[in-house]
Amino acid sequence: MTTAAACYILFGLLFIKHGSPWLLDEDCGITANFGPRVMNGVPAGLLENPWMALIKTPTEFICAGTLITSQFVLTAGHCLCKSSDCTEKHPQLIVRLGVYNRTAEKEPLHNHEDFNVVTTYISHDYNATLQVNDIALLRLQKRVVYKHQIRPICIQLDSRLKSTSDAIEKFTIVGWGKMETGNLSDILRTADVYRLDKNQCADMLWYNLTDSQICAGSSNLVDACKGDSGGPLYSKVLDGGSGRQTQFGIVSTGVNQCGGMGVFTDVMSYVDFIKRIVLESDITVLLPKIDLLDEGCLDNAKLGTRAETPPETFPWLAQVYMESFVVSYGVLISHRFVLTTAELIPEEIPLKVLFGETSESIMDFYEVSSVHKHPEFMSLARNDIALLELERGVEYSDLLKPICLPSPTNKKQQEKFQKKADQAQELTAVGWGIRRSSMVHRVNSTECYQEDLQEIGDKQICMEHPKSFTSNVGSGSPLVKPLSHGNSRAFTLVGLASFGRMQKHSPDVYTNVLSYLDWIGTIIKK
Repeated sequence: MTTAAACYILFGLLFIKHGSPWLLDEDCGITANFGPRVMNGVPAGLLENPWMALIKTPTEFICAGTLITSQFVLTAGHCLCKSSDCTEKHPQLIVRLGVYNRTAEKEPLHNHEDFNVVTTYISHDYNATLQVNDIALLRLQKRVVYKHQIRPICIQLDSRLKSTSDAIEKFTIVGWGKMETGNLSDILRTADVYRLDKNQCADMLWYNLTDSQICAGSSNLVDACKGDSGGPLYSKVLDGGSGRQTQFGIVSTGVNQCGGMGVFTDVMSYVDFIKRIVLESDITVLLPKIDLLDEGCLDNAKLGTRAETPPETFPWLAQVYMESFVVSYGVLISHRFVLTTAELIPEEIPLKVLFGETSESIMDFYEVSSVHKHPEFMSLARNDIALLELERGVEYSDLLKPICLPSPTNKKQQEKFQKKADQAQELTAVGWGIRRSSMVHRVNSTECYQEDLQEIGDKQICMEHPKSFTSNVGSGSPLVKPLSHGNSRAFTLVGLASFGRMQKHSPDVYTNVLSYLDWIGTIIKK
């Protein structure tokens, strides 16, 4: 049996119809983008693959793998096997992260970190003889703290997108596997490989591939080889920003000579296996530790189950109407309150609110009984925020529920939400249009609208304008980030669009909603 694994890199592009894909870890697939790089060569850039994991015992290198969350590493099932029939497993597995040179005691820009493996999960259908269902997960003893040299790769959780991923032709492979010299590489090496017809693999291997395997290689004999097993086959997924590196395959097996053709486990075929182990393992740890303004923002919070709704569903998104005209956007934050910006909201004219994907019939509108603008709101420059109180309460469903905010009375929870928001360099701007959301990058507030002598305060956030022409961002449009909480597909609100210019490259200024939780809590209590 020949083991195969990735020893090289490549970039392809996957276009996701609904915008930002639903990913296993919100901080995935982004690199530091610096360090030496050989454009047309073999060595990988120093910080180009922060998700790479070196799997070893106390005495020997075993396989490669990828960090996919703060506590799980993805690899091939055969990497756990000490005997050829897998009746005997490797004891005392260790995962080393932040590795570029596997034989160096210290990396040039950082130290690597070791994590003991406490539990291994191998597909119950794994067949060691045929090398099918060759996938495994390793649970680490302690959680990983992300940094520039240690970050997860993206795993796409929506199995409905498998047909889209099956259309990707170009991939990246990477690893420390055997080189042309016959020796394992000390440093990470990368190469481009292309999807091949499975019949080509079948002709070389003398057996047919299954639907859960990918055949890939190149015409110049580039291939994964021994020592690369468990490593990734990945491609770039466009998300409205610069894109995220997303794993679609795991190095599994190949021909004896390692020349130009390899077999990879198709990760999208095992989404349920990954979700069941990774997400369910987090439910008991995460659910008791979060204190929210309204727990209805989660997908069946008590059971930790995920709603079966489309990826681009924002059930808290609101349009504020004056007669038949939209004057502002906003978000539902509880049964009776919508949060929006204050600038365009009249106080003496009747208003009504329409939510999410519902039709615009008279029965779907919610009348506004009271408008509460921030008492210190004077102009767009400061405190541009308002609460709209609804005449009747909203009955929650999968398609209509509030966005998540921390409890206004829990300062520690508020600090956690604010810290995560401050650390996020990319957030999701949600508007209206064919493609309603777009990843946007943070802009330095000291450089935002300086030419207009406009000072951006600490209760405001400056973000780039969405690059997508099919997404509308208007007053009150929400700025959000995914909320990792058990199995829920939820978002937390970070900001509301306050002002910007119509010019293409001008930034947008958002009200920092998390700075107003005390005021929000006071109004809602009334």
